[in-house]
Amino acid sequence: MKRLIIVIIALFSVLILKAQENKVNVDSLYYQAKKLYTTKSYNDALVKLNQGLLIAPDYIDIRVLRVRVSQALKHYNKASEDLSVIVNTTTPNVYRDLVLRQINLAKTSEELTSFILKTEPFYLDDVDFMLSQMETYIKLNDHDKAKSVIKHIKYKHLNQEQNYRYKLSLKRLNKNQIGVYHEVLSFMDDYPLKKSWNTSQIEYSRFVGANAIIARVSYSKRFVDDALLYELESYPVFSKKLYAFVNFSTSEKADFFQNFGTSASLFYGVTKWVEVEGGFRYFSFNDNVEALSYVVGLTSYVNRFYLNARTFIGPKTNDKFVQNYQLNVRYYLNSNIEDYIYFRIGTGISPDETTRFKQIVTDINLNSFYTILGLSRSVGRRYTIQGSVGYLSEELSESITGNQINGSIGLKCRF
Repeated sequence: MKRLIIVIIALFSVLILKAQENKVNVDSLYYQAKKLYTTKSYNDALVKLNQGLLIAPDYIDIRVLRVRVSQALKHYNKASEDLSVIVNTTTPNVYRDLVLRQINLAKTSEELTSFILKTEPFYLDDVDFMLSQMETYIKLNDHDKAKSVIKHIKYKHLNQEQNYRYKLSLKRLNKNQIGVYHEVLSFMDDYPLKKSWNTSQIEYSRFVGANAIIARVSYSKRFVDDALLYELESYPVFSKKLYAFVNFSTSEKADFFQNFGTSASLFYGVTKWVEVEGGFRYFSFNDNVEALSYVVGLTSYVNRFYLNARTFIGPKTNDKFVQNYQLNVRYYLNSNIEDYIYFRIGTGISPDETTRFKQIVTDINLNSFYTILGLSRSVGRRYTIQGSVGYLSEELSESITGNQINGSIGLKCRF
């Protein structure tokens, strides 16, 4: 019995020593592989890592390093296998960046789908996980899969950078858009004019990468006069934080439209939730009247709200500036960026309201107040309906004030 106890103790001692030796060997293999990885000797590092995992399959640090090495060597399937093991055995968020990188490295839609099936249960509410999927599916020209991901992205959870990525992906999925709109301005009893003004508009938009190019034609009829306004507009994107707005316009009959116009603004994201705007608007009319306005704006994204304040200063006449102040609010109803209620309140008539701006230019001493309430609602995946009602009160002279009710409706189709 005594001999048996001695033999058992000896065996345990040998096993402990062997385990300690293996641990030392595995640690040594890990640090050797890590050094080789830093010198970009990926194939040699992979040999050491494979040896280490044969001895200790549960050595997480070795498996994580093998993911990095496999990604560097573009061994996609091997990296996917190791990542699926890691996220199943430890806290998924610790290795989230590796998972997102793996999504972006997929070379085929089949590879990506297989990897997503293994890891998706651990990142169900992760916006970046879904955005990365959508972007990679688009890159791989699998638009059906990309559109299926869009349905699960909740817009209210997006910060400025995520919102930029989301909108950019939408533009890449649907590169064309046609919109038709109609606006009616009706004069109330205290207004000397009685017959309504009507403006109809058609526009075509083309999205090229992150940039949007828009061609627009507006037809306006006022009593017995009518005119056409032609516009070419663009929204070039320079980076995730910087983009611009540029517009050129001309009219074949400039009695109430500008003969020529050009507008531009720069938008810069100061933080994830705050954006600033600076720009100008210039118009010339047939009666030798010119108007130059400067615009400054501030935009903030707060949960489901889009909050924007803008100021237009100019033109300057008789040492006085036309001034327009406006507040724009959007409340998004759900995760679709086309579904929102919007509200605008302001004083003065801004140069962006081309159908009415000349009224202010002719007499800068006249004041006005307006408010608009509108709704934008998507119908299916391709159509969006928009409608609004508004009220405008403006001074026609020092003793006469005119009031107007306006309404508009529009339909957009993305394809």
